[in-house]
Amino acid sequence: MPTYNVSNDSFRDKAIKVHGGSVVVKAGKSATIDTLKEFSDDKIEHYAGLWVVIKLAEKPKMDKPKMSKPGPKLTKG
Repeated sequence: MPTYNVSNDSFRDKAIKVHGGSVVVKAGKSATIDTLKEFSDDKIEHYAGLWVVIKLAEKPKMDKPKMSKPGPKLTKG
């Protein structure tokens, strides 16, 4: 499920078509959009002609979990 950062640099609100409907990005604002499929280059170029910049969002880097120190050994007795 790709995520895109969308920036609307035009003076009008723009509707971005996504699976199941559309997402409206207000004029001069930005939004993050989740889609089922990646946008085609043609679709990105189409919106660029309308002053809407669409970029694939970077995935946040996950830090490796830190290992805790081992606890005291349990003995039966």
